[in-house]
Amino acid sequence: MIDYLYSETTVFIILFFVAFFASLIDSIAGGGGLLTTPSMLLLGIPPLNVLATNKFQSCFGTFTSTFNYYRNGLLTEKKRVLYFVLSFVGSSVGTLLVSRLSNETLESVIPILLIGAAIFFITNKGPTGVKQNNKLLVVFNLLVFAIGFYDGFFGPGTGSFFVLSFIIIKGVNIMEATAVTKLLNFSSNFAAFLIFAYQGYVIWILGLVMAVAQIAGAYTGSKFAIKNGEKVVRPVLVIVSLLLSARILFG
Repeated sequence: MIDYLYSETTVFIILFFVAFFASLIDSIAGGGGLLTTPSMLLLGIPPLNVLATNKFQSCFGTFTSTFNYYRNGLLTEKKRVLYFVLSFVGSSVGTLLVSRLSNETLESVIPILLIGAAIFFITNKGPTGVKQNNKLLVVFNLLVFAIGFYDGFFGPGTGSFFVLSFIIIKGVNIMEATAVTKLLNFSSNFAAFLIFAYQGYVIWILGLVMAVAQIAGAYTGSKFAIKNGEKVVRPVLVIVSLLLSARILFG
């Protein structure tokens, strides 16, 4: 039995709207956890239940976004199945280790990386055109696994890291990078959810309420991004990266 800060009904209503706006933003640039995780904690939900339920409801949003991008021809990455598996396995390992590893080092490094990502999105005007080779592709595979691992035990900024990696290393445009990022986000969310569900930490009713909002927000956000393209996605990515950095630096 969860001892909520307010009545169960009030908490569910608040988190329904939080999940909607979080999913709307996340479908465009990632960073939805920046809203849902602290909101759930502030409402009196224990940390492990927050992580578990957040992963559960996030699955619905990331799946909806992925489907929307795929239906509109933006999910073009040829190795998406491989990357899906790497993200899934990485997240599984990260989730299993979540209670055993310290986040102190990551908390000092991640803001720097996110600020760097924001600067990159501001200054970069398109695909980098990095010359591909076998060594680089192996490194990229390991990077996808590492980001999935990171999402499994920490989380904030995962979408930004995926997008940035695809743009810099693979040389794809922002819209294609955003589309494949949603697929990999779904993979890492689903892997973490399965483990948390097995451990009994998911608050199912709350998760389903938030899931409905996630679907609506993801559909709205991804449609908006598809319609308006890079001119919308780029500034939102910058803002999300900076907000994530501030969140981690200042708590």
